[in-house]
Amino acid sequence: MFTTPRHQPYMTAPRDRRTTIDRRLVECRQEFFRFFRRRLARPEDAEDALQDFCLKALRAANTLEDSQNVDAWLSRILRNTLTDHYRRRAARQKGETAFAREPRSEVAPRPAHEPSACGYIRELLPVLKPEYREIIRRVDLEETSRQCVAAELGLTSNNVGVRLHRARRALRAEIKHRRKEPHDSAILT
Repeated sequence: MFTTPRHQPYMTAPRDRRTTIDRRLVECRQEFFRFFRRRLARPEDAEDALQDFCLKALRAANTLEDSQNVDAWLSRILRNTLTDHYRRRAARQKGETAFAREPRSEVAPRPAHEPSACGYIRELLPVLKPEYREIIRRVDLEETSRQCVAAELGLTSNNVGVRLHRARRALRAEIKHRRKEPHDSAILT
């Protein structure tokens, strides 16, 4: 399939695999590119497919058997790469079509009286223990790294992780408790 002045269809030793494949990829690069270019509309797609093909061939070099024809092996990878490209393109087009069909709805702005998640958490912080309040404020709300918080508070990184875990658990319990309150009070009245 691929013609070059120095054609070596079979390898002589296993250590020659990578060298033989490298050489054939370089020698036949233009032929491989023309193969993709004839089948793909855009030159960019052909170049991408060629890059995918070269990577697949190099990664699979150890699967080539000594008695196997290198050109036949490369041809199979070349055809499989083209098939993979078509499949990816079809999947992408299917996704784009499905996305285009999705109804578009505007996201309604949040009412002014409804607090944001961070605002809601800030409202709940005073009910937590001071060390839990501090760790959630710094790590979760201010996004300070755990290492910095550990250094500033004179704690180990593990201690900060444990304290953060316990603080989040306490916050979660408080959120669940607050969610239950309106229902409980509605039942009592």
